Amino acid sequence: MDAGGDTVNRCYQCATCSVVCPLSTNESPFPRKEMLWAQWGLASRVAGDADVWLCHQCGDCTKYCPRGARPGDVLGAIRANAIKYYATPKALADMLSSPGGMWGAVVAAAVLWLIVAAIWSQVTGEAFPFPEGHIEFHKFLSVIPIDAVVLPVVAFVVFASYKGIVSFWNDISEGAGLPKSFNGTYPAPPIGILVSNYLIPSVKEILSHERFKKCGQTAERTKGHQWVLIAFIILFIVTTIVMIYADVLGGLLGIEGFHTPLALWNPVKIAANIGAFLLIAGIWMIKSMRDQKTKEGVLKSSAQDWNLIWLIFAVGITGLGSEVFRLVHLKFLAYPVYIAHLACVLILFLSLPYTKFAHLIYRTTAYVHQRWAEDVKAGRAGFGLEKPVGTDEH
Repeated sequence: MDAGGDTVNRCYQCATCSVVCPLSTNESPFPRKEMLWAQWGLASRVAGDADVWLCHQCGDCTKYCPRGARPGDVLGAIRANAIKYYATPKALADMLSSPGGMWGAVVAAAVLWLIVAAIWSQVTGEAFPFPEGHIEFHKFLSVIPIDAVVLPVVAFVVFASYKGIVSFWNDISEGAGLPKSFNGTYPAPPIGILVSNYLIPSVKEILSHERFKKCGQTAERTKGHQWVLIAFIILFIVTTIVMIYADVLGGLLGIEGFHTPLALWNPVKIAANIGAFLLIAGIWMIKSMRDQKTKEGVLKSSAQDWNLIWLIFAVGITGLGSEVFRLVHLKFLAYPVYIAHLACVLILFLSLPYTKFAHLIYRTTAYVHQRWAEDVKAGRAGFGLEKPVGTDEH
């Protein structure tokens, strides 16, 4: 109820929500069963329910609910609590899920980058906070201090995400009634089969936004959400290329000429600017949609929703701003905005397992598991099963 599902007790199980939902199936109808579990207080049951993540909060169920129980908002609240349920440590999820905690973390990250830059200036002899000459961000913070901060955060996020996914996989396997292996755990397919048979098809479906397009009340959200997702992919590829180009070849190996900034006509720079445009435009579309649908009563936007929207917008606008201020030689704006950009990127990445951003990993896991569970129940996925799961012979 605190997370936004305070209307759950209005539900009287008429099943209108499951009937009108374009994504619900006859085999596993939602959100009716989740509304009942939530009323009963079965927190672990709803946290480990894959259908919670297969819901895309299209608002159709909320629109047609005769009791105003707002099932879409209730499932949104369940997802928010599920993220905290699987978070390690949970205190970090509590902190980053609140507006004060999120933006306090961004400020703290900015202070951290300033301290690191000040220390690095003592090593390089560059003037702090504004190095002399042309604006070159790699003089202000090169690969060594940036990697010293970022790589431990990356390792921590990977560990926390992996731990949450494993726990989530086990819980939704239990909820789906899948068989355990000989050692009492819920198995997953071998990594090669997992990727080729389940992950790649799931990612293709996610990229196409097939399920988003089925939504009625929030159908216009599809383009904005798709643009943001494509932007993240582009910017991830660009960052990886630049890391190899400038950080490894130019920084660690010291090869002359391999450093940033890249020329505006460089294909990597062009791709980066396209990614920045898609990110800013896409997240603004999502914001506008939420504003409109909140006024119409179709959606109830939580603090977590707005936290993620504004943080992603801040990443895009500070990244583009630091480039523009560098090109027009406004040193006193370029370096502070660059620091803000580094802070926003660091906290956005840190928030992956702890905020609404975690739907990226848990919804993908639910997509993969749905395909896997269907094969297991049909006897197509191994375990030495000769009969589908649920038959008398099994």
